[in-house]
Amino acid sequence: MVAQPAPFFVVFDTCTHARYYSDVHEVLAMPEGGIIRYEYKRSLFKPDASAALEALCNNPSALPIDALLMYGQKRNYRQGEPDPTEMLRWHNSDFIPTRSARVVAVARVPGAEPASDVLHFHLQMRGFVDPDAAPIAQMVQALEAQDALPFGERGRQHVWISLLPAALDSSRAALQSDDQQLWGKIVDKFVTLDTQFKNDIFWRVRDISKASQGGAPGAPVRLQDRGTNNRVHTSRWHRDYPLYETDRYEIFIETHSPDAHGNQVPGDATIAMTSTDDEEGLIRLSAQPLAIVPNETTSQHFSVDNNNVLDTRYSGIRLETKVPNHTSAYPAGSLCNLTFAIRKKRWRLVLYLLFVLFGTALGSYALAAPIDPIAKGLCAALSILLIAFGGLFLTRQFKLVK
Repeated sequence: MVAQPAPFFVVFDTCTHARYYSDVHEVLAMPEGGIIRYEYKRSLFKPDASAALEALCNNPSALPIDALLMYGQKRNYRQGEPDPTEMLRWHNSDFIPTRSARVVAVARVPGAEPASDVLHFHLQMRGFVDPDAAPIAQMVQALEAQDALPFGERGRQHVWISLLPAALDSSRAALQSDDQQLWGKIVDKFVTLDTQFKNDIFWRVRDISKASQGGAPGAPVRLQDRGTNNRVHTSRWHRDYPLYETDRYEIFIETHSPDAHGNQVPGDATIAMTSTDDEEGLIRLSAQPLAIVPNETTSQHFSVDNNNVLDTRYSGIRLETKVPNHTSAYPAGSLCNLTFAIRKKRWRLVLYLLFVLFGTALGSYALAAPIDPIAKGLCAALSILLIAFGGLFLTRQFKLVK
């Protein structure tokens, strides 16, 4: 018996409302391996797609599985116009593949009736698919034949999430990618096809590394799965950059502006970086936003402060395009949210424990040993100093090197 291929989800964004417009920008700006959570009502799924996601909720062992994120809009559609009343079609709409991804976690939240169930899936970002690849057109046209594209005529189903048509199973390899170099070509499509995004500013997070020293590049920091991740949960799937207290880091940003688009990019546009979920104030960011220079890779330094908490703490930063006097409810350009797992360095913990143990042992000896009062006092004082010294190592108030 021939095994059935794993589901391959095709997920559309249409961005006709300001609150969802940022989804495409975040998908394009997210570094490879980053996580984005999507949620749609079951009524927006093609029935076989909702059944496939339900099956994954019941048996997540098949995860991760492949997905392709797509953008679609009626040609010449403009921000703020009413939603189209007819389904998007290949001959009158623009379709752009925004990201190859993997579904890594799923969940279902029951509604008052099955059609109002909310289906969640966490998507781990991969690379970019060639927007001119022949299977893109074939896939869209096959979905159109199934009435499985966004929007629809009155009384007919609207579909944003489908499964790859079975006839295109042989094209799966062309519809998934780890290639990061095609990002610029995707941006070109958003600008040259006269989409809603044609005047927006585009950048993406390339990576994070240890801060460079003496001209030598720093070691890259790799995203890691969080230990509490759960394959079937609405919000418990995260990938964090592991950072260490007192270290300095560098975040690299790549910008892209297609030919003639540069005239539309305001010269005073910047990327603002703000900390998130950082009540302890551990993330130290530059007070100056990062200036956006078209078609460059630039970087910004930041550092991690310290405190006396031993456990790993989770916080992050939000990067957002800022243009002076921008008043639209739609974002001016790319944005991205990153999370950090902040830890203490193990060698500092070891030194802290050694000093505390020696200090405690010396203090106990001073109290119990039959020695003269002066020696007892000296031992007690040295005990206190050792414990305090250990605390200074832990919080890095004391440094072995600058």
